[in-house]
Amino acid sequence: MNHKLLRVTCLLSSTIMLLSACSSQTQENEAPYQEAQRYEWGEITGRTITVWGDRDDLSRPYMVNAFKDYQEKTGNLIEVVPLTKSELNKEVPLAFSAEGAERPDMLLAYGGTNVENLNPDENFYDFTDAPWIDDLSDTALTQAVFNGKVIGLPHGEASVSGMLYNKEVFKKYNLEIPKTQDEFLDVCETLLKNGVTPVYLPYAEITMLLYQFPMDSFLQDQSVLDGLNNGTLSYADVPEMRKIVQWYKTMSDQGYFGKDYLGNDWNGMDQALQNGSYAMMLCWDTWLYTSYTGDPSKIGIMPAFMGVPEDGCFESANIILCLASKESSQLDVTLDLINFMADPCNYNRHYEGIYTAPVFNDQSGSITTPQYMEAERLINKLFYPSTAWSRVRGFSQIDASYIQQYMQNEISLEDCLTAMNDARLKRIHFGT
Repeated sequence: MNHKLLRVTCLLSSTIMLLSACSSQTQENEAPYQEAQRYEWGEITGRTITVWGDRDDLSRPYMVNAFKDYQEKTGNLIEVVPLTKSELNKEVPLAFSAEGAERPDMLLAYGGTNVENLNPDENFYDFTDAPWIDDLSDTALTQAVFNGKVIGLPHGEASVSGMLYNKEVFKKYNLEIPKTQDEFLDVCETLLKNGVTPVYLPYAEITMLLYQFPMDSFLQDQSVLDGLNNGTLSYADVPEMRKIVQWYKTMSDQGYFGKDYLGNDWNGMDQALQNGSYAMMLCWDTWLYTSYTGDPSKIGIMPAFMGVPEDGCFESANIILCLASKESSQLDVTLDLINFMADPCNYNRHYEGIYTAPVFNDQSGSITTPQYMEAERLINKLFYPSTAWSRVRGFSQIDASYIQQYMQNEISLEDCLTAMNDARLKRIHFGT
């Protein structure tokens, strides 16, 4: 299996000056490291662009920086509408399906099957011939394609997901990063015997069970992916899927999530890794620099051992896309905003100091996480593109609720797999 590694940019010296601001007109005497405007933007002014998106995505520093900068440079106004996940699931499909419904000029959304029910061919602008296409990293470009067309500008964090671990806890008990599923369980047993709960699972946050991580490995088999998407295979037909679901119950039954894990939520993740009461947690590297209040240097990243594959896995990023409503009366100025966000002279300032692998090939203001750099060889070996999230039709992280029922002995393994697959198929057929 050949795995494509994210291209990363490392900050070589803190003394290197980053790209400075560019204006819509190139100055004759530019300062060192200042880059000229590359694309056309800034000729439209006095307009308002409405942007819908997840409230967390809209609050990211690079997004806030981009919107503020654009307004200052052009005189246009960006009206941001932050939505919860439940509001997005309800309001966005309605906006793009009901005739006469109010819809945004620009939508922030993940690509692939996540937007299938929004009819991208009909509703979103085709950026296939956009001037910034060649500047997208391979990972970013892959996620931006739908039905052979580039439907949006990738603009967000490019993280690597796996199992975060407390280095000090591992050192205290002379533990090495496991190489197999059995070795991982041995590590868990050693930790438990020494009074340390092996894994913090934010059980109360259904989407944080992250069962898609190991799915990416077996979905590299195109026949399996096609079978799930055309209905000739169900989850119950895939042996690896059984192992994944069984992994959660094994971890629960053995006490590796702790005794009272049912109440664990997002808010407990921070202290769980800080205080040493837990040793590991499924997550992504950039979380350490966006949400973690402890010392990130004390945390490493290793493969996720979740039943499959045998030697563990890392997952690539899911990058948010900026989608332009094709029928919007503000389409011209929305495209102007997107060209602005795609211009290196702008995004290198907007991403300055942000911990992320690059979305763009010319991205030099951001910083690759130390966790990535430390585990680079292992990531290169065990890296899988994010596939379940973006390419399995009807996939949803909320189907982990059935895994929870199986963990609590409310349903059988067979009933769990059947329920997960039925829920997925219902979304395909009814677009919900």
